[in-house]
This record gives sequence, structure tokens and C-alpha cells, in this order.
Amino acid sequence: MIQLSSDQLRVLQTLIEKALGIVIILPKEPNLDKTASALSLYLALSSRGKQVKVACPQEMTVEFNQLVGVDKIVHSINGGNGKNLVIAFPYQEGSIEKVSYNIENNTFNLIIEPREGYPVISPNDIRYSFSGGNIDLIVTIGVNNLNDLDNLYQVNQDVFASKPIINIDSHQQNQHFGKLNIIHPGISSISEIVLYLLSQLNLSLDPDIATNLLAGITSASQNFSSRETSITTFEAAIVCMKNGARKIAPSISFSQTQRLPTQKSTYPSYNPLSSSFSKPPHVTKMPQEKPKQQTMSKPHEPQTQISNLNKQQSDEAPPDWLKPKIYKGSTLL
Repeated sequence: MIQLSSDQLRVLQTLIEKALGIVIILPKEPNLDKTASALSLYLALSSRGKQVKVACPQEMTVEFNQLVGVDKIVHSINGGNGKNLVIAFPYQEGSIEKVSYNIENNTFNLIIEPREGYPVISPNDIRYSFSGGNIDLIVTIGVNNLNDLDNLYQVNQDVFASKPIINIDSHQQNQHFGKLNIIHPGISSISEIVLYLLSQLNLSLDPDIATNLLAGITSASQNFSSRETSITTFEAAIVCMKNGARKIAPSISFSQTQRLPTQKSTYPSYNPLSSSFSKPPHVTKMPQEKPKQQTMSKPHEPQTQISNLNKQQSDEAPPDWLKPKIYKGSTLL
């Protein structure tokens, strides 16, 4: 269950109320839950009249396109409103020999000399951004440590050192680098934490915000099937749906789809244009035997009573059959 102490809630409300310029920062390679949480907080704070930006070190991928406000994510903290020009390029330890500058014909030239044996810096690798703008508050979403912010932190370390940070995360490994650390390990999604914070700050929960949060909850909880899914997860989803959340279908890249193996037929295919099949195949009909006609035989008529009686009499033995026989001859010897 998500719960803030009275001191944490007081600090949260004070930081949000006093801040005019707020930057919400995502780590490199954020998942859908973190991105949905950041955009939901961005929409809610913007509706309160705050000047809010969402920054991420990397480009957004296709899977985030259905989230509301994804086109507002920038790749620098100040988004062009800062005063300090930052020139960045990939760096390998020991690859730079010297950095200098000169001014010729009212042109400032920055000279970066690579060390012998290292590749020359390509113009395609150089990125430009600005720092030092109007930032009153930093909110990190799903950031374990500040190094996860990559170039956003490396070129703005002075900003991170001088501005208060609200650290929102759900991982046990979080380093608690913020002035206010809202860390809830074991919860299924950061979107649930943001939903709770919106209610505590009395911020609006319109259909767009509810849609983003529901997408984050569904994705992080693996469609409500992960081990971390709890009653709080279902309650948060219900709140989003009651506030007009639309269900977002997950994007599936073509490389992730699997094709079923096809089995080749062992029979030759019939091509009507082939010469070998120019004539229809001859079919020989087998002669059919005619069914034999079965004749019904007449039943034997019973013998008459007289014939049966005669037969019975003929079968009887004579009366003297069992008596001894004496031979009587006509002459004497």
C-alpha cells in the first residue's frame, strides 16, 4: 500500500506550490510505465499553470506513440530556453590532447585537438543544447542513480546540485539522492505511485492522464499477472477507468512476431499452363459387379399325419425281437 508520512506530504506540497519551472526527467531506456508516469505528471502539473518539461536522454521508440503527450519529450533539461551553450560528443578516456579557443574576425572558434592514435571527432557526433534556464524543481521518474540520466546529468551537474529533487521510484536499489524520496519497492508500477500523488496534491485526473496511467499499470503488471500485482493495482486501474481511461493496445514490432513453420506438400502442384498437363488425366472406370438377386425359397410343407404315422410304425421293432431263436431243420443226421 502506498502511504506518505505527514512530513513527506508537507514537503511535497511545498515544493510543488513554490516551483514555477519544473523538469521531469526519465532515465535512459525507459519502459512504458516510467514514460506514462512522467507524461501523466506533466499533463497534471501543466493544467495547474506550471511550466513543465519532460526530458529523456534518448529518442522515444514506437511503443510509446500511443501515450498522450509523448511528442513533448525533449532531450535537454532546458529545451532551448537556457543561456549556456553545451557542445557534446562521444568521449573516450585520454582521446583529447588539448581544448583551446581563439577569436578571429569577430568569430569565436573552439578548438578541440585529438590525441595521436585516436579517431578525429565527426561533425555527425556533435550535439548542441542549452543549460542554465529557469528550473525551480527537478522530478526524476524511475531513476536509480543520477548516472542513469547520461548526458542530461553530466552537462548539468551544477543544476542538479543547486535545485531540489523529488525522486520517485519503485526499486530497492534506488540511492535516495533526492530532497524528497518517494520510493516504494515491491509495488507493481510507478504509475500507481503517481496516481496516488495526484490525489494527494488535488491535481486533475482527466481522461488523457487516466489513459496514460492505465497503460503504465497494465504494462508494468504484465496485464495484472505479475507477482507484484495486488489489490492496490486493481483499485488504481478502476480509478483510471472511472475517470475515462481508454485502453491502449500494446505495440508489437515485426521482429518480435514469430511465423509458424510451413510444411511443403509432397504432391506435385497442378499447373494448367504446363504442357505435361495439357490433357486432362484419363480415369479408368472399374466395372461394377451387379448385385446378385436372392430368391426366396418356399418353406417345406409339413408331411401329412398319415405318413408320419406310417414312418413311426415302420420304425418300431417286432414283438419277438428279443426272444431267443431256435433253428428247426427238416432232416435229421
